[in-house]
Amino acid sequence: MSQRSVRQPGRRTAALHVRLTAIALAVMAATLAVAALTTAELVRVGDRNSLDQLLTDELADLRTDLPRLVREQAGTDGQVSADEARTAANAYLGTHDGSARHLLVIDVEGRRQFTRSGPAPLVDLLNRGDLPTGQAGRLVTVPSLRGEVRVLNTPVEVGGQQVATALLVGSLEPGRAQAADVLQRIAIAGGIGLLVGGAVLVVAVRRATAPLRHLAHAARDVDLAALPDGPPQLPGADRGDEVGVVAHEVERMLARISRDEALRRQLLAAVSHELRTPLAVAQGHLEVFELTSRHGPDSGQDDGGAAQTAAVLRRELDRLARIVDDLTAVTRGGSADAAAAEAVFVPDLLTAVAERSRGLGLTGVEVQGEREAPGAVVVGDEDRMVQALLNLVLNARTHTPAGTRVRVAARLREDGWVVLEVSDDGPGMAPAVADVAFEPFVTTRSSGDTRGSGLGLSVVRSVTQAQGGTVDLRTGPGGTTVSLAFPAAD
Repeated sequence: MSQRSVRQPGRRTAALHVRLTAIALAVMAATLAVAALTTAELVRVGDRNSLDQLLTDELADLRTDLPRLVREQAGTDGQVSADEARTAANAYLGTHDGSARHLLVIDVEGRRQFTRSGPAPLVDLLNRGDLPTGQAGRLVTVPSLRGEVRVLNTPVEVGGQQVATALLVGSLEPGRAQAADVLQRIAIAGGIGLLVGGAVLVVAVRRATAPLRHLAHAARDVDLAALPDGPPQLPGADRGDEVGVVAHEVERMLARISRDEALRRQLLAAVSHELRTPLAVAQGHLEVFELTSRHGPDSGQDDGGAAQTAAVLRRELDRLARIVDDLTAVTRGGSADAAAAEAVFVPDLLTAVAERSRGLGLTGVEVQGEREAPGAVVVGDEDRMVQALLNLVLNARTHTPAGTRVRVAARLREDGWVVLEVSDDGPGMAPAVADVAFEPFVTTRSSGDTRGSGLGLSVVRSVTQAQGGTVDLRTGPGGTTVSLAFPAAD
């Protein structure tokens, strides 16, 4: 059976400052290597260009001075003999000694004459007969037994007669040696620089990342159980750099966790409170009923008392069922997957609300008629829309004085959305209540037969948002209006 690799909590990678230092040193080393190779190549290319310039300058002098010397040695017939050409070549070589970088060889009918001074490796190749001759009329690089050489082979003509062949040869090995030396020096200096710079960089990066470690220690020491009392202040949150951004976002995350933890505790306390009351009432009545049942008919408990006890029990059990249904609607109502997507005709929706209101025995509820309602169609779940509107009607009916008028109407907004409104002309909500009206278990009735669970508006919000709608609350001394907006069908 295959096993998936899971990272154990105890396993740790290298510290951040070590990894950052390693990355920086790797980048520096790569940059240094590229710079060293580029410098060595520039040295090599510069040496070759310098040698080429030397050879072309020598060729220019040869083409100017050698023909003149040849004409001076020529006879009256204008023809140049081999001996005359050799004499002229020897006279030219007497005034041109060559250099430590190149060798000039003048070949007159197979007899070679060369400069007195020249690189020893090239003279050795010439004496051994291994000196490359290259290509006539071109400056080329040719391999030899003493490394690569640059060769310029060109004929020498006087009056249209070829009297000699000039061979200019220069070695590229000194330039290669110089490039290798530069590369070695840069490598040594760069290695020392990397060692020193790496040590300094480790200290600098460690100091720079110290706030992150402090932040990590502070976040690790946070007591999640104490979060509802207020999120902690983390070090570095007031900085203007990335560390400050991270600290600020961690504080925001802890603040959200604090709010969620407070809501969770509030929810658990509210659920336990709401469930405890009907359970206590039902338990008390059951104890009385059990006690009277044990004493039999002589206990004085008549059938009317039993019926009254059963009615109380049924009412409290109904209340428990409503609380469970509302909790289910809140937890599942925000899921779009659980909502139907069907065409809902707005006048039919208002008619269903009117019929359900009459069925519940609600008085003082005015529902807009089919003729006045906009003939628009929305895509959603009609049952859930009716449920949301009825919850608003019941909420208005429960939390307003007797005789308060409640109106349900629909209108078409300018942007094409359909707005369903439930309004009343009651005293309105207190600002503190209005700010949290859609939170679970927020209610202004905590006792009596009309006490509520505080889940009605939460159900409305969940159901509406599950169908892509929005909820808006407006309240004041003149009354309260809750608007549910849904996009109209195309």
